[in-house]
Amino acid sequence: MAHVAVTGGCGFLGSWVIRKLLADAHTVTVLDLERTTKRWEMVLTPAQIERIAFRPIHIDQPDEVLEAFKALAPDAIIHLAGLQVPTCRANPLAGARVNVIGTLAVFEAAGALPNRPAIAYASSAAVFGSDADYDNQSVTDQTQPKPGTHYGAYKLCNEHCARAYFLDRKIMSVGLRPLTVYGPGRDVGMTSFPTRAIAAALLGKHFDIPFSGPTAYTFSEECADIFVAAALHPVPNAPSFTVSGDILDTKAFIAELEKIVPGAAKLITCSGGNLPIASNLNDDELRKVYPSVRRIGIADGIRRTVESFKALAAKGKLEV
Repeated sequence: MAHVAVTGGCGFLGSWVIRKLLADAHTVTVLDLERTTKRWEMVLTPAQIERIAFRPIHIDQPDEVLEAFKALAPDAIIHLAGLQVPTCRANPLAGARVNVIGTLAVFEAAGALPNRPAIAYASSAAVFGSDADYDNQSVTDQTQPKPGTHYGAYKLCNEHCARAYFLDRKIMSVGLRPLTVYGPGRDVGMTSFPTRAIAAALLGKHFDIPFSGPTAYTFSEECADIFVAAALHPVPNAPSFTVSGDILDTKAFIAELEKIVPGAAKLITCSGGNLPIASNLNDDELRKVYPSVRRIGIADGIRRTVESFKALAAKGKLEV
């Protein structure tokens, strides 16, 4: 079994990654600004939370990152720490420090360890432009990136840097490019609105999703499984893999939610146009490399989210 370090492990996706690692009997150390358990409590049992080691860290401080990884000596690293699209738009300098300098700090630390642990890191489909930029054609790993946000530009920079680290120092890494990851714990970022809409529907509240165009939906458990597979089974040449899922526009998503939560269609609306990120994503290359990771369809993903949210609502802990 492996010892896996997870940066940003107190966040949404980190919580699901931890769930997968613990289920497979791995040892987990989380590195984050502070130990917050709100999202863990949505997807982990108290016994599982007790098994998580924690070390506070400022990801944009390279000396601090190096010291932490030398002390931990992990077998693999899953790097999720980062700032989301709205924060990067509001404060590009802070976004660059955390998303770029922070990622470089993780690679530098990995390269300083004797075992040079592999890194699975969060890139993003935001490295691509809008569907219109590609004439609404399928977008693959070979498609030219055209980021339209600071966030997407930072992620693309990290992909190029990861490639340079492999060529120069043979540090193994895999970048993963999800788009709209949904499920319990998703409460921050531009693509968090569908998850929050599920909570609103269960609470009987009106809620507007501020985009109406299509996007690629990936359930949190599936996305976490991909990250764990990539960290523990890296491949050469520092590839970046696009992560797809069910591609629906927002009205179709609301229709799927209505099937599971009757009355949701009267509460949940959508406005605005398309997201500035291509939705017609093709992840055939990812599936060839990691064929054991099963897809979780939109109906099953919404159902699982609803079940989890109902349990939270019964305890008075469900928020929009």
